[in-house]
Amino acid sequence: MEYELLLSLQASQLPVDTVLLPSGSLEQHGTEAPLGCDAIVAKHLCLEAGRETGTPVLPVLSYGDSRSHLGFPGTFSLSTRTLAQVYSEILESASRNGFRRCLIISGHGGNRRAAEDACSRGYGDMSPRYIGWWQLPGASEMERELFPNSGHHVTSSEVSMVWHLLGGNPPGVFTGTYPPWQDVFGDPDAFKLAFPDGGVGGDMSQVSTSRGAILFNHLVDALCRVVREP
Repeated sequence: MEYELLLSLQASQLPVDTVLLPSGSLEQHGTEAPLGCDAIVAKHLCLEAGRETGTPVLPVLSYGDSRSHLGFPGTFSLSTRTLAQVYSEILESASRNGFRRCLIISGHGGNRRAAEDACSRGYGDMSPRYIGWWQLPGASEMERELFPNSGHHVTSSEVSMVWHLLGGNPPGVFTGTYPPWQDVFGDPDAFKLAFPDGGVGGDMSQVSTSRGAILFNHLVDALCRVVREP
């Protein structure tokens, strides 16, 4: 399914100037969400916006910079340097394919440094851009309205969206509020000590797949507006 819009380029006679690259991570999300949560949200967001706007979507990049979470089983991480190079080579290929814009749409905040590094390099006439879904127009306001205490990792918003997309119910193993933010990101041992259950700050009692659907649909509309910008 994720190749549908990309492969349609072969049959298209119209110039297409933008391509979407969904990007996520493979990391622990407590007991509330799957390891691929960030990639799942980014992938579906790009696919829905791609269908509505006719924009091709590249296969999701499921590995991210997840060093902080390496103390938990199931986490696989690329270094910031390696991830930046991966982004850069994808962007170079996008440029060679004639795209004028490549939007990296991320579900994982830890990818920002690598993506911004890659985007700062030259790609001819192509202008790349990194956008975390929470940076889309109106996204942070909508998230605060629907999930007043969403948190920083294993957020009530992402848990709600991913289970809306997967068509299931959150496991509900952890139902309280995760410990508040501490600046220990980047050190897997310190992170696990500070956040032994994996989550940071989120109130899991706010999880709601119906509110997750509202937020996700808002993100799709917001990304469509960004894609249609001149």
